[in-house]
Amino acid sequence: MKRRIFSVYLLILTLVILHSCNNDFLDKPPSVDVTEDIIFSNETQVTTFVAATYQESIPCGYPIDYGTNMRVYGAVLGAICDEAEAGNPWTSAHNWNNGTVNASTIMMDEDDRFDRRWKAIRRCNILLERIHTVPEASNEFMNQVEGEARFMRALLYFEGVKRYGGIPIISKRLNPSDEISIPRSSIEECIEFIVQDCDEAIRLLPASQPSSMRGRATKGAALALKSRTLLYAASPLFNSATPYMDFGENNNLICFGNYEQKRWQDAADAAKATLEWAANSGCKLLTRYGAESNYVMVTEEQDNEEIILANKAFGGWGRWDQVYGIIMPRFAGGWSNGGMSVPLNFVRFYEKKDGTKQEWQMDGGDNLLAMYEELDPRFRQTVAYHGSIWNTEIGVVDLSEGSTQAGRQFCPGSHYMRKLIPHSLLFNGSNYPIMNWIVFRLAEIYLNHAEALNEANNGPTNEAYQSIDLVRARSGMPPLPRGLSKEEFRERVRNERAVELAFEEHRFWDIRRWKIADQDGVMKGDFYGLKINPADGDSGEYNYKPYVFETRIWYDKMYLHPFKIEEIYKGYLVQNPGW
Repeated sequence: MKRRIFSVYLLILTLVILHSCNNDFLDKPPSVDVTEDIIFSNETQVTTFVAATYQESIPCGYPIDYGTNMRVYGAVLGAICDEAEAGNPWTSAHNWNNGTVNASTIMMDEDDRFDRRWKAIRRCNILLERIHTVPEASNEFMNQVEGEARFMRALLYFEGVKRYGGIPIISKRLNPSDEISIPRSSIEECIEFIVQDCDEAIRLLPASQPSSMRGRATKGAALALKSRTLLYAASPLFNSATPYMDFGENNNLICFGNYEQKRWQDAADAAKATLEWAANSGCKLLTRYGAESNYVMVTEEQDNEEIILANKAFGGWGRWDQVYGIIMPRFAGGWSNGGMSVPLNFVRFYEKKDGTKQEWQMDGGDNLLAMYEELDPRFRQTVAYHGSIWNTEIGVVDLSEGSTQAGRQFCPGSHYMRKLIPHSLLFNGSNYPIMNWIVFRLAEIYLNHAEALNEANNGPTNEAYQSIDLVRARSGMPPLPRGLSKEEFRERVRNERAVELAFEEHRFWDIRRWKIADQDGVMKGDFYGLKINPADGDSGEYNYKPYVFETRIWYDKMYLHPFKIEEIYKGYLVQNPGW
């Protein structure tokens, strides 16, 4: 992305234009024609406005600050599903796990960007209204900005729909004379609106951006967004004749009201179009580091060839910054109660290197280190486990009973999240590694493709196998066995998504779109850690014994978020069922 230098004057003007009174997302701002004329007077001013709009529009899963980019207060999204358990006792993640999330706390519980999302949509609408009036701007520039505005608006709407179902469609800037009590639109209308913006963005955006503009949308980003949108639309949560809870005359706000297999084919076609773009644009799976390192380097190497779009709005962070203080274990430099503990529930998704299932004995065993060694190479690139190496400074991780690195209070799952924490980040040091949040990467599209083809064709096609096998092969995993049924392949691709996309903010949404949250050990029921002790004798092995550290609660109303209570009190929104 182009380096952006904001003058104080222009920043003030931008804030004046975009601030909505009392943080109400449908409120109308006062007249700002003069300031708009200044901002839309030339390409340079518009570029600054576009850059600021990206900051408001592009998601970031790192816990920056509440009201800025945080999803779950004091944790990451994985801590409210089977990926993790947050060590901090004060985090909002526990509200999900004990079933107390509600309409008064939803912004801290998950969606602190609610107000900013609507302000960003207004910014996009202003861009669309004004971009073709900029004096002496080239057609190329105006078309690109229009494409970016449509992409960002589509992304903002997708982020709203996956949380709430149907939301109000606001396709233009609201003026003082306009009706602002806009009701929710149906799921079908919202999906069509997003896809239309994606299609226009695909038409207008360049196939790639120069290195000086990394972080800005391309044709590939719009294709990837369309792929993800149509995959969600085809999934059981929305693609159903009956909703997850009866909503009476408002059922169309939370599901289509019918099941159409064609929706899966549409999702498959959108994924394939994205893969075709990638093949022609130099976007490919990262394979330069070998099976033992390819996977981790996808997130640690900036602007690598697998990334379709990343949030590049933030610079480097040190270990004292909130982003790492929350997610790092305290022995590696995290805050006193920091760290995301990974339960056995999630560890069980990792197959052995030969592609067979690892057998965790619920009555325990004396071969823990050998079992870890057998696992998919992605395991050690994602999870810090007993006997693993954190980095060259910290050395070996000891999560056995009585260790200062363990402690049930901080690491009840007996494993720590390792992915997304730079290996170069030091406990004793002042380095500030840069980690960009990946919004879209190619491996996701391959898995979208495989899942959609299986559902569209009542079983896996050769293309479906090829797509998932490419992702597995990059990490040294064997192809899936052929001859799987539709249901068997479905479970394998779901398992693959859990492993490949771990901690990238997919699992929580996948669980909800598949409607599996009420399955035992997913977002409900017993969650397991390990009691780890040296095995008898001098083998150097360790004994493990699973134990229940938490029993989580799930209510079906949680398949969609509640709208925050302040908006419901205004009387124009219908609250989601159960809230």
